[in-house]
Amino acid sequence: MTAPHRDSALRKPTTPAMAATLPMPAKPAGRPAPATSATLTTPAAPATPAKPAVSTTSVTPAKPAAPARSATLGKPGGQAVPATSAGPDGPVGPAPACGTGIRPLRRGWGGPLLRAMRPRQWLKNLLVFVPMLAGHAINTTALLQSLTAFAAFCLCASSAYLLNDTLDASDDRLHPVKRHRPIAAGTLPVPVALAVSALLAPLSLILCAWAEPMLLAVVAIYFVSTVLYSLRLKKLLIVDIVTLAILYSLRILGGSASTAIEPSFWLLNFSFFLFLSLALLKRHSELHRLHSQGKEKTSGRGYDTGDRLPIGIMGMNSAFVAVLVFVLYFDSNNVRKLYLHPALLLGIVPLLVFWLGRLWTLSFRGKVNEDPLLYVSKDPVSLVVIAVCGMLGAAASLDFSPALRLFTGPSL
Repeated sequence: MTAPHRDSALRKPTTPAMAATLPMPAKPAGRPAPATSATLTTPAAPATPAKPAVSTTSVTPAKPAAPARSATLGKPGGQAVPATSAGPDGPVGPAPACGTGIRPLRRGWGGPLLRAMRPRQWLKNLLVFVPMLAGHAINTTALLQSLTAFAAFCLCASSAYLLNDTLDASDDRLHPVKRHRPIAAGTLPVPVALAVSALLAPLSLILCAWAEPMLLAVVAIYFVSTVLYSLRLKKLLIVDIVTLAILYSLRILGGSASTAIEPSFWLLNFSFFLFLSLALLKRHSELHRLHSQGKEKTSGRGYDTGDRLPIGIMGMNSAFVAVLVFVLYFDSNNVRKLYLHPALLLGIVPLLVFWLGRLWTLSFRGKVNEDPLLYVSKDPVSLVVIAVCGMLGAAASLDFSPALRLFTGPSL
């Protein structure tokens, strides 16, 4: 009965170190097995400090981990190469570390802030020079007064744009183009945008108060209208379009207030219907884009894609009402006083019909972006039409008699 007991005592469970070695053939009980392999480990061997590797098959100690392991990509052969972030034209630089609590370096807010102020939209404020040009009051005083109005409207408009983009940030993120705006994209913090907006508006009003009290009244009305538009009016059907047309006309009134040139009845009517057509064109192009994407309703607006046809009809009618007002302007006393050759103004009529008709046709084709004035500023055909209209207006007001005498000689 003792032999089995001794045999079982010899067959103790192997330790982890013994389990990793090759098993040896069983030996008779009581006879120790000879050491036939250098890889056998004695069960009760005391722990000893790790020695440097002496075998080519042993694993080298692991090197300390790099501070930002997530910023590297494994490469065959154990090498690590910096990870790069891909841009539209390929890799553009090291990618930010992920999962390490380290954020990429933040760029300055100057560039995003300038883009959020929309300097390209300042082109609309050139309308303040229209009263000076239409009234033929081209002199240094009128030019400086118009420049003051231009600066005031730029400051006020930028303040309104920052406020509007802050309020529209959630809707802009769903828009294929507007989602790239600095506030919607997150490159410009909301507190910074609101702080700059609150600074620009008072600066604009102070400038107007220093220059001309009437200009202050016009700019104040403009600013209140833009705030109401951002908060509520832009969500109301047709009301938003009429408001945009009024905001365009207020720029012309601002130019009149700064130069003390009374705007004519014809100029105000022509500008209102022209800009009403362009505001309708803006909404029509937006609805056309939504329809092409399979969507039915605008975000944050009171329109759906089924409104494209009535919006287009109203827009084309407004365009040709503006042309009609311009034609009726020929029979006014203002034309007889201001132009020596009013017949040359008739050449502007077919150009207006061509230009407005072309814009609306392109809108129905989906080729006009959502801001017609910015589209016009980059469209070569539109720029040529505007230049020719300006030359015809200038030629109609010039006196050609001195030049004619050079060729015909003095009259008898």
